[in-house]
Amino acid sequence: MTAPNARSIALDCLLLITEEGQFSHVVLAAARDKFAWMPEEERALTERLVHGSVEYLPQLDRLIAARSKTPFRKLKPVIRCILRLSLYQLLYLSRIPAHAVVNEAVKLTERRGLFGLKGFVNAMVRRFVRERDEIRAELDGSQDFALRYALPPWLAERFTAQFGREESEKIAARFLEPAPLTLRLNRTGFIAAGEPAAATEGLTQSPYAPDSFIAEEGLTEPIRQQLAEGMFFVQDLSSSLAVQAARPRPGERVLDLCAAPGGKSLAAADCMRGEGSIVSADLSPQKVERMRENVARTGFSGCVRPLQSDAGVFRPDWEEAFDLVIADLPCSGLGVLSRKPDIKLRLREEDIISLRDLQQRFLENAVRYVRPGGRLLYSTCTLTEEEDEANAAWIAAKFHDFTPVDVAAELSLNGSEALLCPAGAVKILPSRLPADGFFISVFRKAE
Repeated sequence: MTAPNARSIALDCLLLITEEGQFSHVVLAAARDKFAWMPEEERALTERLVHGSVEYLPQLDRLIAARSKTPFRKLKPVIRCILRLSLYQLLYLSRIPAHAVVNEAVKLTERRGLFGLKGFVNAMVRRFVRERDEIRAELDGSQDFALRYALPPWLAERFTAQFGREESEKIAARFLEPAPLTLRLNRTGFIAAGEPAAATEGLTQSPYAPDSFIAEEGLTEPIRQQLAEGMFFVQDLSSSLAVQAARPRPGERVLDLCAAPGGKSLAAADCMRGEGSIVSADLSPQKVERMRENVARTGFSGCVRPLQSDAGVFRPDWEEAFDLVIADLPCSGLGVLSRKPDIKLRLREEDIISLRDLQQRFLENAVRYVRPGGRLLYSTCTLTEEEDEANAAWIAAKFHDFTPVDVAAELSLNGSEALLCPAGAVKILPSRLPADGFFISVFRKAE
């Protein structure tokens, strides 16, 4: 029996993602554990093949369909995925020789027992090789926004209508770049440890949030150690800015309504220097357990209490009980496509309205948990108007005792750094800041 290699494992992963609807990060994590014995270079290639093929899937599928005599949807799923992996390597992994791509594609077909399709796969991949320069020129010169930036056509049209062509191209281009590893300093732990001089070596401090740092070299061993010791935790700049805008204070009582994996709860606890209480709620018991681990590692167990709770079910015991309610709610995730490219495979335009309705149902409860004089942070990691500006306007119109806070002023952001929205909210665009796409709004309840 032939031992698995990077491409055969990548093929299995891609089939699970595209045909069974599994999440890429879950699939890759399982593969990482199962094949821990493989050389690091092979495991890295597997991850690159899977992530890249998913990232460029809308583009790859269109290019393959244009060159296949068999209609794309009539191809066997395994053949579709072999062709996707092959074309991705030829276009975006130039260090891999073309002959190796052809040979491996044929071998993968044989290993799946599809001997009758070897000739088809061989001919298709060889055609990709012959036309590689032509395909690259086609992509570079294409006026087809969706094709150039590997987006579903409906999403390219929506971005263009909402942000204009120039801004949309910049956003889409950023989504095809590797997402930076951004860390938030646990300043409370940093101070308790005597502010070790070596703690921030190899990190670049953000000019927008003093405790946010980019690990330019990625997850190095020293940084891995710092994370294990709880001196830092992973949090994108946008999430840090959202918590910063809400201004948690020492001694306050805070509710993080949909908290997993708990980054905003930890950031709030750090702003409060561990003084006060934070209920860090989530529906999933597995995610709650993960939050407990993160809380213990960062030293905030005395302040943050992870709890299983359904945001859609009103809790009378929480009514007007919190100085700050953080409602970073489930959304379409269109601001984090560089980290979660499989969103492009699953999301449909009609899903956006369903998500907006879910968010409003959660917000109906969230506003009731804010005490008089308290604050509500409503944020998402998406870019759609329905889930962002429209929901902020809905809060202001429906709950008259809630007044919008000028978030841009709170964060010292201007129009070249963020999209300034009505009612004081801001939208972080990856085209303007080195951060995830994000929406931030804050409301203050009347005394």
